[in-house]
Formats: sequence, structure tokens, C-alpha cells
Amino acid sequence: MKRKNKYQNKMPDANQNTKVAKIGVVLTDPEDWTASAFLKTIEKRGANALPINLSTLSASISGSDFSIFHTDLNVKELDAILVRDIGISFSLETISFKFDLLRQFENSMIVMNSPAAIQNAANKFFSFYLFKLARLPIPRTVVTSELEVALKTIEKFGSAVVKPIFGSQGKGIFKLERSQSESELASKLAKLLKERGVLYLQEFVPNPGRDIRVFVVGEEALSAIYRVPRSGSFVSNLSQGATPVKCELTEEMEELAISAAKAVGADFAGVDLIESEEGLCLLEVNATPSGKGIKLAFGIDVTGRIVELLFERLEDKK
Repeated sequence: MKRKNKYQNKMPDANQNTKVAKIGVVLTDPEDWTASAFLKTIEKRGANALPINLSTLSASISGSDFSIFHTDLNVKELDAILVRDIGISFSLETISFKFDLLRQFENSMIVMNSPAAIQNAANKFFSFYLFKLARLPIPRTVVTSELEVALKTIEKFGSAVVKPIFGSQGKGIFKLERSQSESELASKLAKLLKERGVLYLQEFVPNPGRDIRVFVVGEEALSAIYRVPRSGSFVSNLSQGATPVKCELTEEMEELAISAAKAVGADFAGVDLIESEEGLCLLEVNATPSGKGIKLAFGIDVTGRIVELLFERLEDKK
């Protein structure tokens, strides 16, 4: 027999007080497709969906008190927080404070994805270390602040993709070739090194001209899409003009994607795979993924399953 959900919104009778859940949705753009879908899906479940931009929150600390507050929202009334997007910031203070707020919320409510999972996935270097511990197939990768090491790495790889360790939406990604002159490579790498302080170089994986995004929720891979770059580009992010195309989800894709999401500790994730000559290879896990591509390709709204998982966690917490 199915358990009744105490958070379900229904008409109260004279002898019963109804608890209506209040779910905060962390976002930066209310018009973002996934953020909007989260808000609508939560409301359809009969709960109150409250958009929260972490930049609008403040914290107060004294010898006897700690509180997080907002001018228009009582955050203490929240039952859970669903994180769509914390925003991109190159200010260490800003991003640290946002994650600190999420960690404090974890002390009193469910936060999905957890700040630890989001940080693990967002850090390309540390996430690859976790993938290595989980013995998942990954391309060779070198991280260095030494120009000479970077040059030797490109010579060894033949073709390397240079990415920011912290980045999103396919921005700041370059492909460098061994066939380029050493002076040209040195000039490009020196410029990036001055900007970033460290270089993240990954062996370019020859592929059919696409990658695969698998959407994982809990212990289930819901669906997958091919992401086909626009003409003249190798970057497959939809935000960079790539096209989502239906992909038949195989058992191999499912197992690898679920294992990758587990490795970073994510309750839901967009897992990026690529088809190499030796088989599937893991590129990245996104713990704040957009659901728009899969909606466009399949008509599947993955936010429904994510919200369902959140309510299952609330039920289990009773």
C-alpha cells in the first residue's frame, strides 16, 4: 500500500491540519528553462516553490546566534532546497560564501544536490581523481603551472583540449595540436597560464563528431542525447550552438553514467561520455545540469523525476 505523503497539498478536513511543503529552488535566472520547470513541477506536487538567489541571502553571527536571512523570505520555514544553479563567479569570496550557505542549510534540511557533490563535479581536476578511484575510463589528463610541462604534454598527446578547471557552458575551451609551431603553442599557453595560473590539459579523444549526455536521477539513467557541435566547432555544449539528437541508451552508457554520478555523490546529474576507438570514455559530470536538451530531443521533462526523488527523501526523513 502506497504511503501517504505528508507534504502533499490537499483539502483539509475539520479534524486535520495539512502540512504544505515549502521548497526553495536555488537559481540565478528565473527564466532559465530548467529553473522554471523545477518551480512548476514542485507547484504541481502541491507544494510551495520559492525561488532563491543565494546572492540575496545574508548571514548573522554572534556569540550565541547564527542565522541566514532574506528580506522577503523566511528561510527557516523551508523544508528542502533544490539547487538548479548557484551562478558563476570568479570571486573566491562570493563562491565560497554561497557554498557555505548551502552547507549550513544541510544542517537543518535536505539539499539536492548537496554542496559537496556540486563542488566535486565542478572541479574538473578533483572529479577526475574521484573517477580514477572508481576505476572509470577517462582520457589522459595533466594539470600544471609549468609551461615546459604543458608543451611536453601536447607533444605526447598529439592533440590536447585545454579547459578551465572551474568552468561551464563550454566557455574557455581550446584545442591545441602538436602540429602547431612551438612558438605559437608557447605563446597561447603562456597567455592562458597568466590568466588562469594553472593549465588543465586533456588528451583529445577522436570521436564520431559528437558526445553523449546521459541524465541520471538517483540510481537510474533516464535517457540520453547526442550533442552534435555546430559546424566548425568541436565544443558540444548546447549553449555553444550544439544540437540535441536522440540517442538510444545502452546498458554500457547506463552503468558508466550511474557510476560517474555516484563517484561525485550526486543525486541527479548530466553525465558526458564520448565514443572513443576503445569504447565509451567519461568526460565530465554536471551536478547542476540543464534538462532542456533531453526535453527537446525526447519530450521528457526530467525535472519531474528529480522532484519525485526529493519528495521521497522528505518522506523518508519523517
